[in-house]
Amino acid sequence: MAVSLKADPDWPGAAQALVAALEAQPDPDGRVQVIDACREALGDQVYPAFIKLLAAVARFGEPAARRLVAEALGHALATARLPATRLPAWGAADRFAGLGLGGGLPQANLRAAGPVEFLCLWLHRDVAVEPLTDEGFTTAMTLVLELLDAAPQAASLYRARLLADLESPTEGLHTAASRRAARTLVEAWGEGVPPGEAAARTLASARADREAARWSLPGR
Repeated sequence: MAVSLKADPDWPGAAQALVAALEAQPDPDGRVQVIDACREALGDQVYPAFIKLLAAVARFGEPAARRLVAEALGHALATARLPATRLPAWGAADRFAGLGLGGGLPQANLRAAGPVEFLCLWLHRDVAVEPLTDEGFTTAMTLVLELLDAAPQAASLYRARLLADLESPTEGLHTAASRRAARTLVEAWGEGVPPGEAAARTLASARADREAARWSLPGR
């Protein structure tokens, strides 16, 4: 069943509820389960809402609250349980569209995307029902990076995950353009530039690809 959100969700309240639930857990595994339960409750169809929840923690949470959430995400990364959504590999939706697969795409043609890579993909692929504006991307990415930076180990683990995906010849998630955007982000983030600047560089990469596409064959 599709999940729908209220017209005007209480994001500060949701962020506070998440932090309170994490504080009630006795160990990191329990905190990962809480975050994954939030993502599971929202479902893949509204994964952007999960990103908005993380962004709300970054915007409204105290430093200790941001660190708690970031550390939980870091433990999720370290144990291969990052709350992610499943997206078709690039081109898979087109290849299987005419086959009448009522159950959807085969699992082998789905790829996991966490919040950072999802935002990079959203600049170039229709991975959500709602459109992503340039301003929306900059705001969301800045806040997500600020949240992860609250726990340096979590940020380091996330950069390593992104690089491993980008360097895999079979990852299948990115188009050439979204791969360039993600690499720009990882490089800027790794250089230690402020999150807003890293987001701006990533957006500039996307804009350059959009402009190039206007005067050439469509990008992969």
